[in-house]
Amino acid sequence: MKSYEAMFIFNPTLEEEKLEKEIKSVERTIKTHGKGEVKHSNLGKKVLAYSIKKYSEGVYINYTFTAQPVAIVKIKEALKHKESILRFMMLVGGK
Repeated sequence: MKSYEAMFIFNPTLEEEKLEKEIKSVERTIKTHGKGEVKHSNLGKKVLAYSIKKYSEGVYINYTFTAQPVAIVKIKEALKHKESILRFMMLVGGK
């Protein structure tokens, strides 16, 4: 298993309760496919360098987790059509 880090940018208009549900939903998806421990940290609402889907701000959530490399494709496929996610990126961790 490898360590990964993922940065998600969520829709800034989501209400706090809905945002928490979406954060937990992404966490469950990562756990289901990755089979490892998942941690997240909310970095808050930030101004985007350029508009994404007509939004100039986004809520940044950083996830760290462990998974098999083949699980990353499944995680990306499961999350790429969620309307609440403006953009996301996954990187292999340092260890």
